[in-house]
Amino acid sequence: MEKRTAEISNIRTISISYSSIFTIGDTVTTTQKSRGIAVQQEGATFTKEDNLHFRDYPIFNREANWLKPKYSVHTNTIHHAESIHVQNVSLIGVSSSSVFQVGSINNITGDARIKHFRKLQS
Repeated sequence: MEKRTAEISNIRTISISYSSIFTIGDTVTTTQKSRGIAVQQEGATFTKEDNLHFRDYPIFNREANWLKPKYSVHTNTIHHAESIHVQNVSLIGVSSSSVFQVGSINNITGDARIKHFRKLQS
């Protein structure tokens, strides 16, 4: 990959979290993996008995089922300038194995798995 310089005047972001990436410039490979257990409980009082563990849920132990490309695509990239110019970016958030990139990425893999529970009082 041909290296380039990124020139950015202003980036405003509020939040980057949970295995997310904020990158300025070109990247060869990036891989993100995020796991989470979210519990929404009426009354919002949690005790030690409410603790949940990844090992108790098969979704966190399964192999990812990545799609295989149907066709092979050959690309030829021509950069018309040695640098990337960006004036302003306003970004609210990047979360759960996602990427904000100013530049090129050759290979990207993101895997986010979240088990969400809603516990209602009877």
